[in-house]
Amino acid sequence: MDPCTVETGLLRKKPCGHAAVTQCVNCERPLCAQHAVAQMTAAGKKSGKFLCKECHAAWRDIGETEPAQPAKTPAAPAKDAAAAAPKAVPAKLAEPKPAEAKPAEAPPAKPADSGTIEFTPSKK
Repeated sequence: MDPCTVETGLLRKKPCGHAAVTQCVNCERPLCAQHAVAQMTAAGKKSGKFLCKECHAAWRDIGETEPAQPAKTPAAPAKDAAAAAPKAVPAKLAEPKPAEAKPAEAPPAKPADSGTIEFTPSKK
């Protein structure tokens, strides 16, 4: 495999150079064991996939660290049309409830302010 390409160093940035053991799932950058961050499943176990530190931070920020949900398979077609037709909703549930009327509150009155400050220096 290629050497690890994660930049290290405080003042002089340079590639890590250690032997890469895996690649980042997102950006496909070669990573050594020190710079690989394991992805976790929803159960909190390691999934066997790794991210670089930058991709891991970005995915954590946007909340995409959960594993992707599998696509749902379409349901088998109904045998008769009556089973496929939507069921009638009782009248009690079908009618929306009227919203309670709340009296509108007037915003608090603000004093008239011209936005300017007057300053008169005094001579002593």
